[in-house]
Amino acid sequence: MAEAPGAEGGNAEDIARKRPRTHQAFQDDEQRLLKHYEKIESKAKKNLNTLYGKISFLFQLDEVPDQLRYLRDRFVSLKEKSAFGLTRIGLFGSTGAGKSTLLNALLDKRFFLPVSGTRTCTSCQVQISTSRNKYYEANIFLLSEEEWRDELRYLFVLLESENNDGEKDDDMEHAIRKLRAVYGEGAERKSYQELLRAKPAITIPSSRRITLKKAEAEELSKELDPYIRNQDNGEEDSEMDVEMDSSDSEMERRRENMRLWPLIKHVEVTLPVSDLIPEGVVFVDIPGTGDSNKERDEMWKESILECSSIWVIADVERVFGAKEHEIMLREAIKACQAGKCSDITFVVTKTDKMNTEEYLRDKGRAEGSMSTHDAILECNESLKRRKGRAIKDRMQKHLPSDSEILQKSDLVYTVSAKEYWRTETLSIGETEISVLRDHVRKLHLNMTKNLIRDYMKDILVFFNFMDVYICTPLEGDQPSQKDELDEYVRTKIQELGTAAGHVFDQMDLPLLNGVRSARKLHKKNMENLFNQGKNSRGFHKTLKALCVRKGVFVSRIFNRLDINSLLAQPIYDHIDAPFGSIFRKQRHTKASLQLVIDEFSTEIKKKFTEVGRRTNLSNVRLNFLLQETDIIMKALERQIFLKKKTILESLVLLIQSILSPHYDEAAKICGKQTCENIKNKLYQSVEEEVAQNMFEKAKEKMKSHFNNLKVEMTMKLEKDFSNMLSFAFSPWDRMCDRLPVFDQERQEIESLYNSLQ
Repeated sequence: MAEAPGAEGGNAEDIARKRPRTHQAFQDDEQRLLKHYEKIESKAKKNLNTLYGKISFLFQLDEVPDQLRYLRDRFVSLKEKSAFGLTRIGLFGSTGAGKSTLLNALLDKRFFLPVSGTRTCTSCQVQISTSRNKYYEANIFLLSEEEWRDELRYLFVLLESENNDGEKDDDMEHAIRKLRAVYGEGAERKSYQELLRAKPAITIPSSRRITLKKAEAEELSKELDPYIRNQDNGEEDSEMDVEMDSSDSEMERRRENMRLWPLIKHVEVTLPVSDLIPEGVVFVDIPGTGDSNKERDEMWKESILECSSIWVIADVERVFGAKEHEIMLREAIKACQAGKCSDITFVVTKTDKMNTEEYLRDKGRAEGSMSTHDAILECNESLKRRKGRAIKDRMQKHLPSDSEILQKSDLVYTVSAKEYWRTETLSIGETEISVLRDHVRKLHLNMTKNLIRDYMKDILVFFNFMDVYICTPLEGDQPSQKDELDEYVRTKIQELGTAAGHVFDQMDLPLLNGVRSARKLHKKNMENLFNQGKNSRGFHKTLKALCVRKGVFVSRIFNRLDINSLLAQPIYDHIDAPFGSIFRKQRHTKASLQLVIDEFSTEIKKKFTEVGRRTNLSNVRLNFLLQETDIIMKALERQIFLKKKTILESLVLLIQSILSPHYDEAAKICGKQTCENIKNKLYQSVEEEVAQNMFEKAKEKMKSHFNNLKVEMTMKLEKDFSNMLSFAFSPWDRMCDRLPVFDQERQEIESLYNSLQ
């Protein structure tokens, strides 16, 4: 039997290692767990529907007291709430990093997303998930008419000097291709007003949405390809040439679809459920440094903050020293600080690209002393150690030193999608595709378990609501009990506000030092940005686009340019670590807000218990008070989470707001020496605003947001605890004879909840 191409040995062990096998799927215990969680949610929903049939009459009374509204609102919210959330995994990668190829391997569908070895293949943000639908479906969302008009205005900024100097750079060529795709040849020679009145050369659906639905993955892939394949390379015709078996009408339709790319905002793809990727996991293919389109760039920023996990994808030949990786890692760190991200992973792709002779020579080893297989694995281990240390060093500057992310042992993965399919040199396991799937499943299983547990606990608390509603005489002196607890809770809330203020005061010195650094470095940082274009004769167009977009521009030549973030970065360098300490959720320290919240909750529940025992308060009411306290505190934590993003972004947004009129003025500059005149205008404007205490204003803005959070926290707690105590100590005697029996429903929920422990 002939040896397989690329194989380096023919013994039984090698053959077993190389032979393709069934791709690793869910382990049996993982499958059982997921099914168990799904059954629990299904039974809980059915239980709530039954309960609603018994108590709905309470919500239809002619006069509904405030306490009953409290009960009704909680039940409606619980009934409509889903137990499960989405585990969003963002794949961050620069041009040619292999995101699409990696996603195809993870999905076990080799050419589902367009791939190429030489250029960017996906032209927009693509989101992929699974559902219990037998069809393969894609929804393509287009820019609205207003969004396209805004984009059109911006494209003419890049084009305005073409007729003057005849010089075209990549950004201008990009703009021209967009206009020609939508309006046809020669569109760039028309004015903005003319194009607004012109009829597009392509058919744009009025719904601004296109839906594709197919029975097979290959069918959807073929239909989807024209929409998501990057057509920004002047290669439409060459792509069409390969469709030799297509009819003329089919080719024309596909050609028109390919020309929609400038209008595509994002794409959502849904596949039937597989045992490789669980339902509820969403992969998001995110452009590495943003998008030149304003709407897509805003979506880029929001998508990052929504991700549960962010993977930074890098070609094995560009692992070290790439500027884009620094930008992507910085955005991932920001997602941990202000978003939902709890996991950062660095994925090195194309690890099969190995020149064994060169590798051995670099290592000072004899030729033939190591097989390609062993050289790849040795190189992979070295990459993991070196890149893992580099990433941790970078993250330690911005995250608390004991953050869970920094404790990860598997921060870097080295994968080969090519070898996953052919297994000539590496086994499927050694390609680490299955290892990445394990990583995804463990992350999703952990999130799912926590969510279903919280959901079931919320239902149990609602049953305690109903217990309080049961007609039993209030024990002891009811007004005295409520007044004592009201007074105690108010006092503790004020103490919490004071303690939170002390936690926030930790930001004062880092903010002060950050402002000093920003004052010292602002001119140098701007010079560094401007120096990127010193050898580009078309840099004036880039600067003008930068000003039109209020200081932010994603260039095809210079990547992401952001004056506002650049000016604010010295402040962030000083505050990132203490900010992370304040809002950390794990490993609480005296510096963390969560510790203050936990101590408050503990003291409140301790007081409830003490008063309950001293005044013979029934277990029903006491349990309600204790469990509803947990619900209130969780709601407070959600409020803090939402506010966290606003606080962190306040610095850069205020700087942008202050500089906005200056950007508008600079955008109007034209004629000779445009580039130098725009630079000088921006230099002068920044100097003026720095002299007018721009950085100090940004600092005060952030401090005001911290103070607002403290006030909002105390106000919310005062309202929620007041409502809770009013409910707990209200008489319901007039409803006793109309209350239903719901013991069976309660016992079922308790049983389901206990099965999660």
